Amino acid sequence: MKKIKRKESRFVRFSKRLFILSFIVFVVGIVVLNSYEASLNIKIDTIEDEIQTIQADIDSLDSEKLSLASFSRLESVAEERGYTYQQSSGTVAVVGESNE
Repeated sequence: MKKIKRKESRFVRFSKRLFILSFIVFVVGIVVLNSYEASLNIKIDTIEDEIQTIQADIDSLDSEKLSLASFSRLESVAEERGYTYQQSSGTVAVVGESNE
């Protein structure tokens, strides 16, 4: 028996080519987007590490600021420069007047 080869129409050939081309573009697009996402994740990780480092620096500077502004530190610096602090038993109130 002889097989009869049927000729495909132009529309069917065009549709097959368009389908194959679309599939290739889809696969390439997925690969490109996945690699782009991976590079963005790496950048995000490095920026998060920098943020944590800077936050640790800020925290250490805040604690250093608190220690430098503590009363005992101020008292010791004042004594080094010849000032004395006498604690009074009275309460001091500062009253301001308006400038109007």
